[in-house]
Amino acid sequence: MKKYITAYRVFTPDMYTLFAFLGGSIVLIAIGAFMNTITLPGMALIVVSCLLSSLDVLCDYFVFQSIFSKDFAFGILANSHKGYDVLRMGVRGDQFRRFIQIVIVEFATGMILKNRMFEAGYFSSTANYFGFITIVALAVYFGNTLSLNVTRRFTNYAEGILPISLFSTLETAMVFGISMIYLREAAGYVPVMPLMVVFVILSVIATYCMCERVNLRFRDSFGERKTGRFGDDSKKKMIVFLAIAFGVDFAMIPLMKYGFDRGIELSVFLVAQMMYPACGVVLAKLGSYNEGKLPKAAYVTVLFLGAVCMLLSAMAVTMPMDTEVAGISMSMYYLISNYVVIVFDIFFIVFVCACGKEKRENAGFRFRKPLQSVLFMLLHVILYFTYFLIASVLFSKMAGIDFSIVDDYVRVIFSEKAPVLWISMMINLPLTFVMFLGEEYGWRYFFQPRMQKKFGTALGTVLLGIVWGLWHAGADFMYYSSETGPQMLAAQIVACVAMGIFFGYAYMKTGNIWVPTVMHFFNNNIISVLSGGNTLDAMQGKVVGWNMIPAYVIAYAVMWAFIFTPTMLGKARKTKEAENAQ
Repeated sequence: MKKYITAYRVFTPDMYTLFAFLGGSIVLIAIGAFMNTITLPGMALIVVSCLLSSLDVLCDYFVFQSIFSKDFAFGILANSHKGYDVLRMGVRGDQFRRFIQIVIVEFATGMILKNRMFEAGYFSSTANYFGFITIVALAVYFGNTLSLNVTRRFTNYAEGILPISLFSTLETAMVFGISMIYLREAAGYVPVMPLMVVFVILSVIATYCMCERVNLRFRDSFGERKTGRFGDDSKKKMIVFLAIAFGVDFAMIPLMKYGFDRGIELSVFLVAQMMYPACGVVLAKLGSYNEGKLPKAAYVTVLFLGAVCMLLSAMAVTMPMDTEVAGISMSMYYLISNYVVIVFDIFFIVFVCACGKEKRENAGFRFRKPLQSVLFMLLHVILYFTYFLIASVLFSKMAGIDFSIVDDYVRVIFSEKAPVLWISMMINLPLTFVMFLGEEYGWRYFFQPRMQKKFGTALGTVLLGIVWGLWHAGADFMYYSSETGPQMLAAQIVACVAMGIFFGYAYMKTGNIWVPTVMHFFNNNIISVLSGGNTLDAMQGKVVGWNMIPAYVIAYAVMWAFIFTPTMLGKARKTKEAENAQ
């Protein structure tokens, strides 16, 4: 009986879908009832739509339980590699069918409310209104798919009631929140495209997770020819990583452009962007059959943080709100994102510490060579100030400014306020480092070994730096420098190549991903000390000339010079830690 219950939760989750339909429809019915627009025919239409969904539950039950998964051995497809193709196609088809059902139910409900919505002046056009309904449908589908991923972990339906109830509540709250965005008094003309793009991306990612979860769970029930349980799936992992790290990043650029054209503060986009590489690695590893045991709780924390920051980015441009903290004006959503990062950071630390040595090893989270790691971190701080001093001298000479500017920087570094800023920065390190791990886990832990294997140690590291720099293109043109975007991108590539060489060198020597993570933190936050605490103003709105690029190259020589070390030239003996780092 337990096997049938397990098969039920894998192949017949439509009861959960029905709850989602009812939840989403009840939200819209409640809005309509508040407007006194729900009629008896309208209620009948909604009820019929939900009954059609329940009919699908019965169909799945008889087909999958009685025929396809008989005796939990997949009938005639047991131990056949063809069974895996059938399963994969069936799960994808099930997800597509579920999405179509949700769209039908939500659009049927939306048609009832359409006239009243326009009479109240909430929407400027039919396209805007149906865009809103589409976002509601996507939100319901996204929440529903997440809930299925969680509830399918329970073989006992009674045990699954609590999590599905929680996710149904969160899903309903999400739909209510979206509705309030569009129905509040001054938001009748809120554009739908930003939120739609975000929910499409999240829905695709959730669907991928759903399909991979089912496929991996039952892969062993089929033959090995197709599954390749002990084969190489590195190409697939690379595709998934690039699709998330670059695909999602570039898909968010139109949203940044929308906010940039309207003068909206875009800092929250950079927080979300930093999480994309780690999310790509997490999805690639969770979808692989060669990774062993993984810290799934920590991985899910990374994925949720990335998704939440994406939503905050979309909200920042659709309904912007500014606030002031310590005399510094910033986006309310950037402030919220900082609190969210702190909360998820704490959860991540707990989950990594509690997951066990084997899972930390498989995920690359082991802390290796503590003394050497600390020395590399201190060396980076020294190199940073050396670079900054050289750059300051060169830029001041180019501008014809007296070298006293160097004395000004020294006074800032050792001012009375500096100790407070240094202490604040060190306090922030354990509270926000998950953002910097978000980049380093992708570039150093995952991408660097593959680039070095493909192109050689030195060339692979340099090419990685170039790719890393190009990845910042959206921020370079719309955040770091709105006036000199091409020059800023060139400077970014120079910086990423130099830092990529030194970060990569330190990672190869220690096999410790926390080393480049802490270095990245220092690189982004020491500027708060040099700018007197105003990090945001110091990072954005720069003006970079083409004549400044050679100065960047010369100043960064303190880091890119490590390309000539024996380790980078492939002449050094690899350590066991470096060999096992990936």
